[in-house]
Amino acid sequence: MARPRQHELRDRQINIKLTAREFDLVRARAAAHGMRPGDYGRARLLAEWRVSEIAVASAPHLDPLFQVQLSRLGNNLNQIARRMHSFGEPIPPILDPLLQEIRTLINRSGLRDR
Repeated sequence: MARPRQHELRDRQINIKLTAREFDLVRARAAAHGMRPGDYGRARLLAEWRVSEIAVASAPHLDPLFQVQLSRLGNNLNQIARRMHSFGEPIPPILDPLLQEIRTLINRSGLRDR
Protein backbone atom coordinates (compact mmCIF):
# COMPACT_ATOMS: atom_id res chain seq x y z
CA MET A 1 0.00 0.00 0.00
CA ALA A 2 1.34 3.40 -0.88
CA ARG A 3 2.77 5.63 1.79
CA PRO A 4 0.42 8.50 2.77
CA ARG A 5 1.35 11.96 1.59
CA GLN A 6 3.17 14.01 4.22
CA HIS A 7 0.14 16.19 4.83
CA GLU A 8 -2.01 13.05 5.23
CA LEU A 9 -0.55 11.39 8.29
CA ARG A 10 -2.07 8.18 9.54
CA ASP A 11 -2.71 9.36 13.05
CA ARG A 12 -6.06 7.65 13.70
CA GLN A 13 -6.61 4.07 14.81
CA ILE A 14 -9.34 1.48 14.73
CA ASN A 15 -8.71 -1.33 17.17
CA ILE A 16 -10.55 -4.60 16.77
CA LYS A 17 -10.47 -7.79 18.75
CA LEU A 18 -10.04 -11.09 16.95
CA THR A 19 -10.11 -14.68 18.08
CA ALA A 20 -6.87 -16.61 17.72
CA ARG A 21 -8.32 -18.36 14.66
CA GLU A 22 -9.40 -15.07 13.06
CA PHE A 23 -6.00 -13.52 13.73
CA ASP A 24 -4.21 -16.50 12.19
CA LEU A 25 -6.48 -16.28 9.14
CA VAL A 26 -5.77 -12.56 8.65
CA ARG A 27 -2.06 -13.12 9.11
CA ALA A 28 -2.03 -16.01 6.61
CA ARG A 29 -3.99 -14.05 4.02
CA ALA A 30 -1.70 -11.05 4.45
CA ALA A 31 1.37 -13.25 4.03
CA ALA A 32 -0.13 -14.83 0.90
CA HIS A 33 -0.30 -11.33 -0.61
CA GLY A 34 3.15 -10.37 0.67
CA MET A 35 1.66 -7.81 3.04
CA ARG A 36 1.74 -7.03 6.72
CA PRO A 37 -1.52 -7.76 8.56
CA GLY A 38 -2.22 -4.06 9.15
CA ASP A 39 -1.67 -3.17 5.49
CA TYR A 40 -3.80 -6.12 4.42
CA GLY A 41 -6.63 -5.06 6.72
CA ARG A 42 -6.45 -1.48 5.48
CA ALA A 43 -6.50 -2.65 1.87
CA ARG A 44 -9.55 -4.83 2.53
CA LEU A 45 -11.39 -2.11 4.42
CA LEU A 46 -10.65 0.59 1.87
CA ALA A 47 -10.59 -1.59 -1.26
CA GLU A 48 -13.37 0.21 -3.13
CA TRP A 49 -11.91 3.63 -2.30
CA ARG A 50 -8.31 2.60 -3.03
CA VAL A 51 -9.14 1.17 -6.44
CA SER A 52 -10.07 4.58 -7.80
CA GLU A 53 -7.24 6.23 -5.88
CA ILE A 54 -4.54 4.18 -7.58
CA ALA A 55 -6.08 4.89 -10.96
CA VAL A 56 -6.84 1.29 -11.81
CA ALA A 57 -10.57 1.86 -11.70
CA SER A 58 -10.71 0.98 -15.39
CA ALA A 59 -10.09 -2.65 -14.38
CA PRO A 60 -12.94 -3.42 -11.96
CA HIS A 61 -12.60 -7.15 -12.67
CA LEU A 62 -9.30 -7.30 -10.79
CA ASP A 63 -8.88 -8.17 -7.15
CA PRO A 64 -8.24 -4.95 -5.20
CA LEU A 65 -5.35 -6.62 -3.36
CA PHE A 66 -3.75 -7.51 -6.70
CA GLN A 67 -4.06 -3.87 -7.72
CA VAL A 68 -2.48 -2.70 -4.46
CA GLN A 69 0.39 -5.16 -4.83
CA LEU A 70 0.90 -4.11 -8.46
CA SER A 71 1.04 -0.49 -7.33
CA ARG A 72 3.62 -1.39 -4.66
CA LEU A 73 5.72 -3.26 -7.22
CA GLY A 74 5.65 -0.24 -9.53
CA ASN A 75 6.69 2.02 -6.69
CA ASN A 76 9.60 -0.26 -5.75
CA LEU A 77 10.75 -0.52 -9.37
CA ASN A 78 10.68 3.27 -9.69
CA GLN A 79 12.84 3.60 -6.58
CA ILE A 80 15.30 1.02 -7.93
CA ALA A 81 15.48 2.77 -11.31
CA ARG A 82 15.97 6.19 -9.72
CA ARG A 83 18.82 4.93 -7.56
CA MET A 84 20.52 3.14 -10.43
CA HIS A 85 20.25 6.17 -12.69
CA SER A 86 21.57 8.50 -10.00
CA PHE A 87 24.71 6.36 -9.58
CA GLY A 88 25.02 5.44 -13.25
CA GLU A 89 24.80 1.74 -12.46
CA PRO A 90 23.84 -0.83 -15.12
CA ILE A 91 20.73 -2.96 -14.65
CA PRO A 92 21.66 -6.12 -12.73
CA PRO A 93 20.97 -9.36 -14.62
CA ILE A 94 18.88 -10.70 -11.73
CA LEU A 95 16.28 -8.00 -12.43
CA ASP A 96 15.34 -9.36 -15.88
CA PRO A 97 13.51 -12.50 -14.65
CA LEU A 98 11.59 -10.40 -12.12
CA LEU A 99 10.52 -7.91 -14.79
CA GLN A 100 9.43 -10.77 -17.05
CA GLU A 101 7.33 -12.26 -14.27
CA ILE A 102 5.66 -8.89 -13.66
CA ARG A 103 4.94 -8.54 -17.39
CA THR A 104 3.40 -12.02 -17.39
CA LEU A 105 1.13 -11.11 -14.45
CA ILE A 106 0.05 -7.91 -16.16
CA ASN A 107 -0.67 -9.72 -19.42
CA ARG A 108 -2.62 -12.44 -17.60
CA SER A 109 -4.70 -9.87 -15.73
CA GLY A 110 -5.85 -8.19 -18.94
CA LEU A 111 -4.43 -4.80 -17.97
CA ARG A 112 -2.24 -4.73 -21.08
CA ASP A 113 -5.33 -4.79 -23.32
CA ARG A 114 -6.71 -1.55 -21.90
